[in-house]
Amino acid sequence: MSMYTDPLSLNEHRLFQELKHSLPSNIKDTRNILEIRDNVLYVWNAKDFCVVTLNVAATYGKIGEDVPYQKLRLTDPPIFEIKNLLINETGTQLALWGSLGIVLVKLPKRWGKEGMFQGGKEEITCMVNKFDHFNATVEIRKARWHPGSTNDSHLLVLTSENTFRLYECELGSTPRLIKCWKVGRMPLGSPSKLPDFASLGDTAVDFDFATPTLRKPEMFAGKDINKNNAVDWNQIEWPILVLRGNGEVLIVRGNVLLDDHESPVVSGSLSMYPPADDNYGIDSCSIMCIQTTPPIVVIATCSGKIYHVILLKEESDDDNDDDRRTWSQYSSTYSLRIPDDALYVYECVEIELGLFFADNDEKYNCPIHLRCDKGNKSRYFCSHNAGIHMVSLPMVSQLEEFINTSEDNDDDRLPSLSNQSSSQYLICRRTKHTGVNEATSILGFGLLQEPCVLVALLHTGDIVARSVIDLHYFPQIEPPEPIINTEKKVNKEDFDVYIKKSLKRETSQPIIKIGSKSMSPRECLKLLYHATDIFRTEHFVRHDNVRKDISNKVLALKVMKSHLLKELGILMEAKKELQQTAERLAERYEDIKDEQEKLAQRAKEVLRLVNYKEPSITPIERAEAKELRKMEMKIEEIKIRLLELRKKLERQTEHIENDEHSEKRKEIVFKRDQEKTIKNTLGHMTKDIQTLIAEVKKLEEEVSI
Repeated sequence: MSMYTDPLSLNEHRLFQELKHSLPSNIKDTRNILEIRDNVLYVWNAKDFCVVTLNVAATYGKIGEDVPYQKLRLTDPPIFEIKNLLINETGTQLALWGSLGIVLVKLPKRWGKEGMFQGGKEEITCMVNKFDHFNATVEIRKARWHPGSTNDSHLLVLTSENTFRLYECELGSTPRLIKCWKVGRMPLGSPSKLPDFASLGDTAVDFDFATPTLRKPEMFAGKDINKNNAVDWNQIEWPILVLRGNGEVLIVRGNVLLDDHESPVVSGSLSMYPPADDNYGIDSCSIMCIQTTPPIVVIATCSGKIYHVILLKEESDDDNDDDRRTWSQYSSTYSLRIPDDALYVYECVEIELGLFFADNDEKYNCPIHLRCDKGNKSRYFCSHNAGIHMVSLPMVSQLEEFINTSEDNDDDRLPSLSNQSSSQYLICRRTKHTGVNEATSILGFGLLQEPCVLVALLHTGDIVARSVIDLHYFPQIEPPEPIINTEKKVNKEDFDVYIKKSLKRETSQPIIKIGSKSMSPRECLKLLYHATDIFRTEHFVRHDNVRKDISNKVLALKVMKSHLLKELGILMEAKKELQQTAERLAERYEDIKDEQEKLAQRAKEVLRLVNYKEPSITPIERAEAKELRKMEMKIEEIKIRLLELRKKLERQTEHIENDEHSEKRKEIVFKRDQEKTIKNTLGHMTKDIQTLIAEVKKLEEEVSI
């Protein structure tokens, strides 16, 4: 590819060349098996049954160089198809999930150069925890990490049975099912097949978490919730917005993280204003909530229309309260509770699902997957079979400006709809001339920050990297959270138990006993067709799936065996080196020990000689020596004072000589008062000199000089 579509030259990297040959050729649905977190790229390799990681930031400025990558080997690789890769916020666990199951991978720690896992080891074995609560008739629609989890270990899963399942996924332990509740009736159709757009109806297709709120706001009326310990953590709830295929949005309230008997409250479908005849589309496929105040909800449809909605409290009308209650009771298929919130649609953005379509051409429809930008709330991304879009939301900055203003009743600061949202078609994968059955899916994409670069994986295995220009983007640097390290025993389901569950069937073919009355050939043929159809639909399909699972398991075990043999060889070499090092250190230890004993003997001899030659003096002699030291100090002080006096005497002598010389040249006449003062001064100076001379003589006599 050109430098425009791949400025980082990722397609030339050995990782993506191997990944290109390992991707299946029959992928036709958009998925997300690629993720970027902290400039580290994670991608699932289905052929090698491992997660491959690469520090993309290390590739900057190293065009043409082979930057090393790492493989995270799973202790028990999944045998079902992986469609999504999801990392928690702390970067300690990675969830691999598809329609038929979920596995959790414990990520190793990072250190050393460029922050690689375990200092840069090429292949790392990672602990895997499997979910044992799913059967063959239940499919997974969506899985998200709960943002309100204190230890970032709660995973919320939406299944095809219109059921939520909350799991506590502590590090090193089997996921534990905490709560399970329904958000609608079970679909009438076969749960093993995904319903099409016309038959979605009350089936929940997606969900997301709204902005956290207080469970009982009346308890904190008049209190300052910004003070410490003013609000209990248990009083904070994260509302869940659930999207149905017919466009209805449910809301689930209650602190689901509390391990108690209180069930979450599922409220009926939220009212949407202004009302529409088609309820804003009957082919809704994805929902996303942007964490603003108030929350902005994004609802996408398969036809390419995206609705931007604000979640607000609905104003109650006393006159129409009875009508509203009746409408809510009969419109909802599951809950009779009247919701207190409503959705206010303020704009609709229609994105192009492909290019070069004329007005009279039949437009292409496909599911749209929404994804937010964690570093910038004012934009989000849409991935689908026709490519990738980026949508800018100027309403976010307007809401923040309106919330932060301190002026009241200022209509000029209300959010304006003049600045409408805009969409950019970043990557196009479908045109008018593309075949209907031709695969053009996006297998995943991630975002690199500073500068922002979008890295997308196409179904062909090619990598497309494109810079995302946003003049209003400012990166937010957040301190890393501590990584929890716990060691617990992991329990997993045996493979033979899994095979037995897969072969378990609801229907059976009985042995038919024919009576004496003969049957017509047509009836016999009909009975044979019926039995054949049962075997074909209930028996052979399951056996084919089990055979595929066994072959995948055998392939995974072979890959794991080769990896473990390689690891064993590395460990044996390391053991041999450690043994040689231990022997060398033992020899050095013996030499050092012998040398230390010799030095100890020499030190003892030195101490003995020192004690033998040490002079012994009495306490009286020590006192006299102390006095002598004091006298020596006094003598030094006196010498200094004598030196100063000599200098002073020399200056005075010189001054007297100068005065006498001056008197010879010029006679000085003093007044009587001046003469008297001079005589008194000279007399005092004479006495001082005599006193000093007497002291000097006395000191000389004391020190015997």
